[in-house]
Amino acid sequence: MTTPISAITLEEHVAFPSLDIENDPFYGNIWKIFPERLHHAKDISTTRLANMDAGNISYQILSHLPDTIALTSPSHCRAANDEMAAAIAQHPTRFGGFAALPMSDPAAAATELHHAITDLHFHGALIDNHLPDGTHYDAEHFWPVFAAAEALDVPIYLHPSPPTNDYLQSRFSGNYPLTVELGLATGAWGWHENVGLHVLKLYAAGVFERFPRLKIIIGHMGELLPIMLHRIVRLRFFEEMEKKRGKGILDVWNENVWVTTSGIFSVETLDMVLRVTKKERIMFSVDYPFEDNVTGRRFLEELRERGELSGEEVQGIAEGNVRALLGLKG
Repeated sequence: MTTPISAITLEEHVAFPSLDIENDPFYGNIWKIFPERLHHAKDISTTRLANMDAGNISYQILSHLPDTIALTSPSHCRAANDEMAAAIAQHPTRFGGFAALPMSDPAAAATELHHAITDLHFHGALIDNHLPDGTHYDAEHFWPVFAAAEALDVPIYLHPSPPTNDYLQSRFSGNYPLTVELGLATGAWGWHENVGLHVLKLYAAGVFERFPRLKIIIGHMGELLPIMLHRIVRLRFFEEMEKKRGKGILDVWNENVWVTTSGIFSVETLDMVLRVTKKERIMFSVDYPFEDNVTGRRFLEELRERGELSGEEVQGIAEGNVRALLGLKG
């Protein structure tokens, strides 16, 4: 009998009362269509643990769902992170935590990151990809958060955020139903291009030169960047930046960025990502409760059965690489 693949996942969401995600305007529409996913997001014991067991997930890094309150209210962030810590304490061998940070107030966000790491023993932070108005974090105003992450030696996970109404209308509305419009703006395209763009803006702004040991995680097989990297490298303005700085976008990709598989269970897509990404920088994730851990288990089994990666390399993607990144004990 083939030994089950034990895995660790790190884009797995929860909903605590302090952030009132149940009444969030964007996610409220999702809960109407998929009410069971709200139930799963709020559950941090019975249902969640059972699904982890069914998917051979030994350890899960919890993160708060993207939320306007989390971005704009330091007090709500603190309360939600404390709620998460209390939930983790009930199952410390199964759960770890990524903090929410109030990115609209970078000084408070840096303070909250210190609290989450030093007091709550979280493993890093998962932050919304942009503020409610669509602002990314390339301006130096936001850099205290990156300075804190580098000093604490913990990663920042950039997670897709709900689109603004203006962005939704200008980019994704068209001659098709609203459900298609929302799909294009989120998981079918918009979310991923926006995170990929954000990483490029951080590079262009000089974030990775100021903070050369900064660790950024992005999900969904690299948020469309893997297929674009070599074209980006050849564009004149990126060539000129690399000459001036001595650090190009491929250096950033190889030294500062880690990629998870969250929500994309395609070995063909992973093949493409592996063409441009070091094996030790790829980590398995599921995107629970929007995806199921059993689906993730089958993806890992298919990856192993194909035989293009060694058993050790598959296990590295499943759990070894995240252990190395976060310093988790075996």
